[in-house]
Amino acid sequence: MGSLKPIYKVTVNNHYLNRGDMMKLYLLSRALYPLSLMLMMSMISGCTHASNQPQVSVQPVADKVILKVAQSLMSPKRTLELQRLIEQFEKEHPTIGIQLLFPPYETADDTILSMLDKREEVDIVEVRDITAHDYASRDFLVNLDNYVEEWNDFTLLSDNARLMARDIGNITYYIPYGLYQVQLYYRKDLFDAKALQVPETWAGLFFVGKQLTRPEIGQYGYAFRGGRGAASTLTSIIQDYNGSNVSVAESMFNVDGTTIFKGEHAREALELYRKIYVETSHPSSIDWGFNEQVEAFVSGKAGMLIQDSDVIPLIKDKLKDSQWATAPLPAGPEGVSHYIVGAAGWGIAKQSEHPEEAWTFISYLSTLDNNRSFADAAGVISIYNKPLSEEKFSIGPYAPYTLMANDPLHFQGVKRPSHYAGYSEYLNMGTVLGRKYLQESLSTDGLLDQFDAFWMEQRKQLSD
Repeated sequence: MGSLKPIYKVTVNNHYLNRGDMMKLYLLSRALYPLSLMLMMSMISGCTHASNQPQVSVQPVADKVILKVAQSLMSPKRTLELQRLIEQFEKEHPTIGIQLLFPPYETADDTILSMLDKREEVDIVEVRDITAHDYASRDFLVNLDNYVEEWNDFTLLSDNARLMARDIGNITYYIPYGLYQVQLYYRKDLFDAKALQVPETWAGLFFVGKQLTRPEIGQYGYAFRGGRGAASTLTSIIQDYNGSNVSVAESMFNVDGTTIFKGEHAREALELYRKIYVETSHPSSIDWGFNEQVEAFVSGKAGMLIQDSDVIPLIKDKLKDSQWATAPLPAGPEGVSHYIVGAAGWGIAKQSEHPEEAWTFISYLSTLDNNRSFADAAGVISIYNKPLSEEKFSIGPYAPYTLMANDPLHFQGVKRPSHYAGYSEYLNMGTVLGRKYLQESLSTDGLLDQFDAFWMEQRKQLSD
């Protein structure tokens, strides 16, 4: 174990700031302009002594192990709940302190990767199913199997949670805190005003989106995602147009060994994908990421959205229950829709000098009660067994998950191809090449041929 480090209490005008106060100060600084952020940082460091500013003193309290925790998928409610759990943890573990790191949302994964690659000072990192293989293949994460063997709660986790935890070579590199799965969100008020039916297919989504699109008043049918993460929807619509031919275990391939990007079905899907952008989406959505999508939906600028369940708390804060609702995912021509169960959780950085303390914190966050409260705040599905039998998953905005889980003939779960070395490259291709395609500087066949060649080469490399 590495050397212990001092932790400090901060006082403003001789009043101690507790962690809740510090959180409020932090959130306020993010809302203001950069000068305010600089002011807050200088106050905390004790470097600001202007006569018109509060006098700040820093007093050593005790020697503690300070764990630095780098996050990726942040939201206000989630942050407040995590802060509450940290305060509770520190009371029960007085020799351990927690320092949360807040990288920019859209580049958080890149920031974490850079910290791991440069062996910067960090102990716990948020690991996602789309980043886990990359981190593990570079030996950036601690193997948690020895810890898990002594952790009784692991056997209580759901099958999907344990599957995601051991997704890399059957080794546990992270403990998920929640499961992610997308569904359709729609503005019920806009639908009711035009007596529109909720679409059940991608073709139906396009038709309804056209009815809702009124550029003259800034209203569009669909909250398109053309920025980082665009590969997700692009892949889904092509999989759905391949129907039941898609391989569950190798979702970039059909059961006959061809890629999903080969043939007329893929061409149909991709052309509809472009029409959904051109004819039902805001032109600037070619650059939209998560935040822009959600803002367009809650502001009424977009009538439909496909996203994970972590948007539910954000939507609830902005809209009345009568203004929005959820539905199962749209399907392809055969009535088949494909979905991926994703996950995010906590892993220990290989460079951490305090792996034992890091595991103590991770296992604390991962107890049944703590995980359920965190999952509720984050809007994700709990990692513990039988969450879908609870009332919150039988009615209201989570109900489509139960409907899809109970109808495997039409809603087929497929494995994310993150075990391929080039998966992160494909995600980037989905954004870069997808943008060229949407702007018509790349043809339908040109894009499909590149994706087809890419995945055939990936399969060849995997088998070599």
